[in-house]
Amino acid sequence: MNQQMLRHFNLVAYPFTKEITTEKLLTLPSTQSSLAGLKLLLDTRGIGVLTGKSGTGKSCLIRLLLAELHTGLHKAIYLSHTSVGVQEFYSHIAAAIGLESTGRRATLYRSIHERVLSLHKQSRVHTVLVLDEAHLLSNDVLKELRLLANYEIDSLNAMTILMCGQETLLPKFGLSALEPLANSITVSVATDGLPKEETISYIESRITDCGGHSGMFTQSALSLIHQASVGVLRSIGTIATAAMMKAYNGDSPTVEGEHVQAVLTR
Repeated sequence: MNQQMLRHFNLVAYPFTKEITTEKLLTLPSTQSSLAGLKLLLDTRGIGVLTGKSGTGKSCLIRLLLAELHTGLHKAIYLSHTSVGVQEFYSHIAAAIGLESTGRRATLYRSIHERVLSLHKQSRVHTVLVLDEAHLLSNDVLKELRLLANYEIDSLNAMTILMCGQETLLPKFGLSALEPLANSITVSVATDGLPKEETISYIESRITDCGGHSGMFTQSALSLIHQASVGVLRSIGTIATAAMMKAYNGDSPTVEGEHVQAVLTR
């Protein structure tokens, strides 16, 4: 999107970009419902799963969740490099928690375990481990998660673990080798495409947040965008941006259904 097009629509920023600040992320009813489930996980301090198709807002939910953590009460660890072995997995966690990241696997595990327990008991700081792209985690790493969450003979919740990934993560929990982990999952949240009214609300809110007017997209354009995107946030933004370009090139002050249709049939 170029600056001329922004000026054409009286926009001061790009409406559909992943660089939206966390405080500007729209909390739609479906978002609030999913976020409530993740907050329950924090309250109960267990092991949780967040799954959904690519582009359905999982990363936005993580950002909203982590933004609410009190830094004096929580130690958040976010890892997205998950296609690793057990040794490298522990190295990543050790580095994130301020420990030496080299050494044997057993040594790293013990150091992490001791640091998490010390933070919990002595500093009253609860560790929250968020594993993005968790569908890429190997079964060996997944088995370690149950061990990593076991404190004082499994009588203390010193660490919260949230696995976030695509829907292919869920079938793994049916494996007998991962039964202990599956039985330890206390909260499961799934994202999906937005309903039509939320798709419309999302588009109009993004436009007005960037200085435009809510009627910039006509109702026919909004309906077509929802139908084509099936409510998937990333697809909504891609289609809407391309339709805006079509409208700009045609010197139209509004994005019409024909502009969206031109994008879909190109």
